[in-house]
Amino acid sequence: MKADRGALAAAIRKLDPAIRLVLLHGADTSASADLARTLARQFVDPNDPLGETVIDAKSLTADPAALVAAASEVSMFGGTRLIRVDDAGDDALSAVGQVLDAPATGNPVVVVAGTLKKGSKLLTRVEGAANALAYASYAPEARDIAATIAEMAAEVGVRPTRAAASMLAEATGGDRGILRQEIVKLALYLDATPETTVPAEASDIAAIGADLGDADFAALVDGVAGGKPAIADRQLTGFAASGIPGITLLRTVSRRFWLLLDLRAAVDGGASASRAVDGARPPVFWKEKGAVTAQLGQWRTPAIRGVLARLLAAERAVKRSGSAGDVAVAQLLLGIATQAQR
Repeated sequence: MKADRGALAAAIRKLDPAIRLVLLHGADTSASADLARTLARQFVDPNDPLGETVIDAKSLTADPAALVAAASEVSMFGGTRLIRVDDAGDDALSAVGQVLDAPATGNPVVVVAGTLKKGSKLLTRVEGAANALAYASYAPEARDIAATIAEMAAEVGVRPTRAAASMLAEATGGDRGILRQEIVKLALYLDATPETTVPAEASDIAAIGADLGDADFAALVDGVAGGKPAIADRQLTGFAASGIPGITLLRTVSRRFWLLLDLRAAVDGGASASRAVDGARPPVFWKEKGAVTAQLGQWRTPAIRGVLARLLAAERAVKRSGSAGDVAVAQLLLGIATQAQR
């Protein structure tokens, strides 16, 4: 079934036992990953490292039965375990189908994917199943970020003012993973609990160090996609000093290029860049319309696809031990900015 925001919120509070599998997909991969972690809380004891089983999507191509086997496995300690699949695509179709068609399974499955193309067999299969949910996370709009901050803050007993929420949104670029970290930090600073709600002012946000100073996500995206290496380099230096992980920067930039890919389809079909941006669904944030319109004129579809492939490969490399990590991320993003400049 296709889930809206309300249906997903209900599943996060308590997943219906009839739902065997949840597919989290869309351009905002940070949101999908955070939602997967949030969903896992009702099944996974933080003190039990065996409470969650992570399966590499690539391994399911050779052994699709491994997923249904894990979903059907009975724990020797009783209870259920969460089964999570990361970086999935249509190659996980067979494995997902076996889970949905099995006579019975006891362990819920969460599948995290990036943007699935229109007509994706995996997405079609999950949306058409009564025992599954599919939810798409899009690049956040300002109103969506505000609602997300309010929801996350309420979970830990914090009630941010409008100014405080604005500072959090600007400092984190709307990245759900970083947002949650900063809100938890804020709750500890204010000694807030879910039972004792405490208001949070802009001064409290500044006190916990959520302000990134000269580093700005929007400026980084504009620097990379807009072909401004000097601006990109300045922002990357600020993020490194603030301890922002490279994988977050990759995902932030990826969201812009997925958007450009969608909009280029309209431009290639005959629409003007401005009309494509104005007609985008979900709508492009008004402050970013000018930059996105200009970038549509700089990038063509094959080049955008090439950049997205490089960003995805870099994210996978960062997750492996022994990689160059954040240094490699910075070099890649500067390289893309230089490509756009040409």
